[in-house]
Amino acid sequence: MTVSSLSLFSQQLISFEGTEGYVLGNINGQSNWTTTGTGPGTFVTNQVISDQLATDGVNSLLITKESAFPGQANPIVGAFKTLNETVAYNDFTLSFDIRLTQQDANASAFEFQTVGAGPAGGVYVVRVRFTETGSILAAQTVGTSSTFETTTGTWLPNTWYRLKVVGTATGITYYLDGTRILTAPFFQEYNFTDLRFVHDNYGGNGYIDRIAVNNEAALATGNVQSTNSKIAVYPNPTSDYLNFSGKVFSAQIFDAAGRTVSSSKVSNGQVNVTNLAKGVYIVKFETENGTQTEKFIKK
Repeated sequence: MTVSSLSLFSQQLISFEGTEGYVLGNINGQSNWTTTGTGPGTFVTNQVISDQLATDGVNSLLITKESAFPGQANPIVGAFKTLNETVAYNDFTLSFDIRLTQQDANASAFEFQTVGAGPAGGVYVVRVRFTETGSILAAQTVGTSSTFETTTGTWLPNTWYRLKVVGTATGITYYLDGTRILTAPFFQEYNFTDLRFVHDNYGGNGYIDRIAVNNEAALATGNVQSTNSKIAVYPNPTSDYLNFSGKVFSAQIFDAAGRTVSSSKVSNGQVNVTNLAKGVYIVKFETENGTQTEKFIKK
């Protein structure tokens, strides 16, 4: 099988919605997901599908502290996804939305990993760490051990970010909200089958949504409209008004730091965003079927 064939058959888009077969609660056992083991045949239970926050539809993956373990030296507690097909290490694009709630000395470090089969067992191919101090690191992996390179990316609590990792024949590049934060030639030359979202079991929650595996085209729409959402938000980007395709009662708008910048009733199916500064925002709005959140850009 060629490298291009590997990429073609491994396309996936995961938003943890009911239409994809997910249900609220423990993710272990759902759609080829498992969680950290506590013993033979037993697993942690707090890594769950949640409807608290989302960027696409109403659900996301919530990874958080487990009472079964103390704090760990490395991020090993969380949720693991086995893909249906192998992904080529030198021809892939992976991306996902992430939102972390705590940034202090008592917070967890959260990590995204991909794992492949090496000559002596599983090896890391990609490791990206969101530290408790707000920095973002990417791993240089040799064998089963890793050292980390500091990227130019940083993160703030209670803010959604989109991380994208692109592997090519010449190396690997990392992007945060579309901005390149590191290009490096070092990563393990093994194809991979497993995605991991983990933490070191201290404080804070991590929310994960819209995982795309070689499927960026599915995200490249002119309007912010999710497959599972009943209400579309448009245009995006916008300079003056944000419109809703269905009945919306009220809307809150949050800036990149998670602060509320606007809260109002919705009239004539739109809200005025003329006074907002240029940037990325989240709009949370009430519909007949509950609450929906979407990301938009003010230009």
